[in-house]
Amino acid sequence: MNPIHRLAFLRYIVIDECLLNKRPLLKSISLDASGVRSDLPWYKEDLLRAINDRIAAFTPHGKPIAMRTLEKDIVDMQALFGVKINKLSQGRRAHYQYASKGMSIRKVSLSADHAMALQRLFIHLESLHYAEGEEWWWQAESRMRLHFDFFTEDSNDRNGVRNRIGTVNDSVFESHRWPDVSQKWLPSLSKSAAKARPVRLAYRLRDDGALEHSTCCIEWLAQEKEEWLVGILAWDEEAQEAFRLLLPIRSIDSMDDVTANFPVGFQDLKTWSWPNFASQRMGLIPGVVGPELEDSVPVQIWLEESLAKQFLVDPLHPTQDLRLQRSAGGVIFTINVVVESTLFNWVLQWGSRAQLLEPAEARHMMRMEVRALSALYDPMFGP
Repeated sequence: MNPIHRLAFLRYIVIDECLLNKRPLLKSISLDASGVRSDLPWYKEDLLRAINDRIAAFTPHGKPIAMRTLEKDIVDMQALFGVKINKLSQGRRAHYQYASKGMSIRKVSLSADHAMALQRLFIHLESLHYAEGEEWWWQAESRMRLHFDFFTEDSNDRNGVRNRIGTVNDSVFESHRWPDVSQKWLPSLSKSAAKARPVRLAYRLRDDGALEHSTCCIEWLAQEKEEWLVGILAWDEEAQEAFRLLLPIRSIDSMDDVTANFPVGFQDLKTWSWPNFASQRMGLIPGVVGPELEDSVPVQIWLEESLAKQFLVDPLHPTQDLRLQRSAGGVIFTINVVVESTLFNWVLQWGSRAQLLEPAEARHMMRMEVRALSALYDPMFGP
């Protein structure tokens, strides 16, 4: 982006912040008759000073803009971002405000022309769905549709009538399957999550397990070690109760968003936070999730000096305590997580370069797990 356009967008951001009443620091602002700072309204002079202050901070050699540039920016913002900015008058002084509370250039919807252009982009890039090495497009398209609330209802019809070019393409398609072809479910799953629409899923909890069917609400999508996981609120029809499930996207066999209906009272069970659940762990394990969030506890882990260096810059967990202890040629880190297998696996991957120190119960559990692992290598034992 050239400097002129870059400064134009900087000006749009400052105007947006001001009209949302998020004032940047100004060198001078309007005062009322009693000499007290007046937060509202934003007079033209205040906006101009705010923009020029930000330009001066952004680039020392930037030139301040004139009032006519500010007025043009107001017009351009409305055309570019679809917002409406009213020009009002108070005491013969002009001031601006958004037409409705909460309006912002950060909360825009696509214009009809832009929506049509985006739809054409999706159609043109459908070929990437079948190209080896282009798996990223499933994620990119899903995120774009979710961000712009752009879910076309005719996509299945369009895909159904799209013609293949002879049998050559079929053979190429068969020979270029990527490892996680299941990412094709991302657009539909993100739509279900965004619209809070129930779906009917067929899935396997294990690769060799039986195919199961459940009415589900898609609540959360996240990546774990380059694999997509889906946080689901599902209904057990036999037990007549709800349960939560963390499911690898590759385990989904089919999805139907037409025939699914939630039982009465199902909505009352949605007071759950998947981000909180994930933030309390060293990793995520697919499977059925307990009904209550487990408590995290302070955990101390010793790491050898050379290994510890990387986690002094890039913390091993977001809850890492800044206070560190040095001991036995290494560093003791304190984090707050749930004690479970993901914690043990994280420590074990470093071999003798890492030790779980506290809590004592967790250290004992890990000792038992290590003994069970070592027993697999007894001289008289084998598969």
